[in-house]
Order: sequence, then C-alpha cells, then structure tokens
Amino acid sequence: MELNIPQTYFILSCNEKGSVRIFKNTRRRAFLVEAAFFDLALNDIIDLTDNSVIINKLLPKDKAYLNDFFQIINKNQGKSITHVLRAMATKKRITRNIYNQIGDSLVTKVDVTKATTGLLHKTNNYIPNYHLKKEIVKDMRDEILNEDRISPDTFAVLSTLYGNHDLKIFFTPFEQKQLKTKIKEASIDPTYDKLISLSKRLNMVILTVLG
Repeated sequence: MELNIPQTYFILSCNEKGSVRIFKNTRRRAFLVEAAFFDLALNDIIDLTDNSVIINKLLPKDKAYLNDFFQIINKNQGKSITHVLRAMATKKRITRNIYNQIGDSLVTKVDVTKATTGLLHKTNNYIPNYHLKKEIVKDMRDEILNEDRISPDTFAVLSTLYGNHDLKIFFTPFEQKQLKTKIKEASIDPTYDKLISLSKRLNMVILTVLG
C-alpha cells in the first residue's frame, strides 16, 4: 500500500466518527496543511525560505490531490509561510477543498468510506477501515524499532502526529524513546537535517497561527 504524507496523516487523524474530527478542529486542520507542505517540499515542488514560499515547478499529475493547496500557494507566492498557512489552516472555507481533495483521493485508493454530515452546512466525512489504520501503525512501528533509519515520509507523518498530540495514541513511551534516539543518531544525515529544519519551521509557524 502506497500512501503519501497527507493521506497517511488524514487516516491516522480520524477516530471512530471519521475525518470530521479534522475538519472541525483548527489544530488538526493546521497539521493537515503541514503534511501537505511536507509532501510538496520533500518532492522539491516548493521551497520554504525564511521569508517566503517559492514554487520550483508545476504540480505533477500524480499530486492532483493537492491541486487546490498548490493554487493557494501560487496565488500567495513570495509571501511569508505564516501568511500562507494562516490563510489555509484557520479558515474552513479555504480548507474545505483541500480536505475534500485529500479525502476523495483515499476513497478511490484504499478502504475509506465517504459520507455526508450536516443539514445546512454539509461536510464530507471520510471513515477509514479500522484494519487499515492498524496496518499503517504496524508498518510505522516496525520501521521505528527494526530499520536502521526511518524514511523521510515516515518522519514527516510522525512530526505532524507529534505536533497534533496524537503520537502517544499510537506509540508507547518506549517506542517514542526509540524514535527520538533514532532521529538523534541520524541527525548528521543531510536529509534528516532538512526534515528537522522544515519541521521546526512549520511547527513554529503553526504555533504562531494558532496562538
């Protein structure tokens, strides 16, 4: 099963009531945006400088699930990360299309059911199969405990789960300690250096936006 960063975050952020947990919570929406930033940055589609978001190339077809996200970045290119993230993370009307595109990409790809909730303001709700979530967590746990290094995509997902206070739901204190040790040992790796720097920058901006 191949899932990208925002898709994996999306599934793991759902609870028994589905993905409305993300849409109704500003913090969870903010970290969905962070997951999308990670996906584009790690594929060199965008760069995040100290002062702005820069587009390096057009969005490839296999990233169509991030089209609305990419278009908002394009409209705000050159502006600060804080400006772009605030526009996306704090306003439901802007986040809705991003949320729906990522959710819809899961319905056609894996075992996720789509439903609609609400009377006046209808919201799509995406409900992943319990065994799907369990399988994703198992794969990530095996990577943390048994692999020499965790992949950039896994690091990005773990970073968003940590910022969203969900890491402790899926991983024991021992596993979290193993994760911290592995990241510390691999910090000399240039890929990790970029990831850690990107994670710190995005988390700092999110805290600013949410504050």
